[in-house]
Amino acid sequence: MTNNKKLYIQLGNLFYAIAAADSRIRPEEKKTLNDEIEFAWKHYDESTDRFGSERAFLIQFEFDTLEEQFTSADEAFKLFVQFFNEYKNQIDTSTRRRIFNSARHIAESTRRINHFELDYLVKLKELMNI
Repeated sequence: MTNNKKLYIQLGNLFYAIAAADSRIRPEEKKTLNDEIEFAWKHYDESTDRFGSERAFLIQFEFDTLEEQFTSADEAFKLFVQFFNEYKNQIDTSTRRRIFNSARHIAESTRRINHFELDYLVKLKELMNI
């Protein structure tokens, strides 16, 4: 992917949609989001912003912004779908799997995946063709 800044912002949208699928974001979901950023995304590319912060933290920033604005999970998911459809030719299979695995981990963070989260995961898997 040539523009990881856009990718990270849209991952914030996707991960927010998964966490907010049941209209409630739990502390376990936020902890898993932080873990995913730290272990799956921070080292994905070593890029930084103009202040020297790692770009992967844009995921957290976007997630927090959506939460503060009480954005619906559907709206956030639609934003990710629009992005993906526009840039799908630039997103390789390895990155698609990483995206799906992070989304699944967030959904699994409260012991089991609820039917709202499962619906998004199924749509995501179909969208990314993995």
